Amino acid sequence: MNFISAKTQDLPGTLHSLLASYRYKVFVERLGWELETEFDHEQDQFDHADTVHIVARNDDDQIVGCGRLLPCTGPYLLESVFPQLLNGAEAPRTAAVWELSRFAAMDVDTVSNPTSRRDRMAERVLLEALRHCVKQGVTTLIAVSTLAMERLMQRAGVDVHRMGPPHLVAGEWVLGFVLHVNEQSMSALEAFERAAEDHAARSPVPAPRRPTEDASFRQGVGTSIGNICARGAKNDSAHHCFSVAMPF
Repeated sequence: MNFISAKTQDLPGTLHSLLASYRYKVFVERLGWELETEFDHEQDQFDHADTVHIVARNDDDQIVGCGRLLPCTGPYLLESVFPQLLNGAEAPRTAAVWELSRFAAMDVDTVSNPTSRRDRMAERVLLEALRHCVKQGVTTLIAVSTLAMERLMQRAGVDVHRMGPPHLVAGEWVLGFVLHVNEQSMSALEAFERAAEDHAARSPVPAPRRPTEDASFRQGVGTSIGNICARGAKNDSAHHCFSVAMPF
């Protein structure tokens, strides 16, 4: 397993295109988001040259997780699309606060065991995001998510709290939350990383690959968290939500 965190303009080779294709498979094909896409690639107005991307790849160099980081010194999702989730507070406008979005942890080409999350991919992608933030002097991450994602964060032991009460958007309760980039959050996620690495060392056999022609490919084997648009919502704001797709 390897992780890359870099600006769009600094992603190596064809990785930017591969990432856009992966996001299409996760957010459009698996989660059913109604997005404006082109050539089976998913990108939006928040993807630009200075956007930071977190990319997780397995030993076959296949993308199995991703995340997007945006400094709050420029336009970002919570401020532009979900201002009601700020609960009346002023939108952060500082280099010390960044936003996390387009977060996913799913191998779209592998038949996964739905009862096991020994790879702890969601926690490890989040840890990589926090490590990048530490290097940039970022002290706080903000995001838009669902109650399920909030519970996942709390169970993981990271330092997270709500910006305000949840709001009903496209049939699902969503909220803005703050994740502190500190020792508590880092230590909690590093514990999951160590557990995943230990399991990989003891069980090196890879999971079987799913043939791409299999009709079940589009149905997915993961449990979606933060999936607002999968219900066919037409509200544009729902198309930008912070979503996690991961096999349990």
